[in-house]
Amino acid sequence: MQRIIPIVIGILAVIGVLVSAAPARAQNGAIAFDDENCAWGRSWNYSTAQQAATVALQQCRYASCEVLAQIGPRQCGSLATTANCKGWGWSTRPTLAEAQAAALQDCASANTGYECIARVGDCNR
Repeated sequence: MQRIIPIVIGILAVIGVLVSAAPARAQNGAIAFDDENCAWGRSWNYSTAQQAATVALQQCRYASCEVLAQIGPRQCGSLATTANCKGWGWSTRPTLAEAQAAALQDCASANTGYECIARVGDCNR
């Protein structure tokens, strides 16, 4: 019995080292938008904020696209626009439902009289 305790402690120590040496999870995202062309791009779970922004801009496909939101670790983001994309709002929150609701509210408050539509949203995990 006395031999088992040091062995168990040794095994737990090795497991602790392996877990702490594991690479960090990629948890950066971005939403890019261009209201002139009604285009958007998004990215989730990239290693860096710069990678996430680059991918979102590439998906948006127009030189006039701009990154509206950088979404960090364990955060969700959403973009809402009017049908013609002249009005828009975005948000980041801890849950997708909260991010979508806040983006819709942001869009509606800036564009009274026009219905807003949730266009894109997801979460970094």
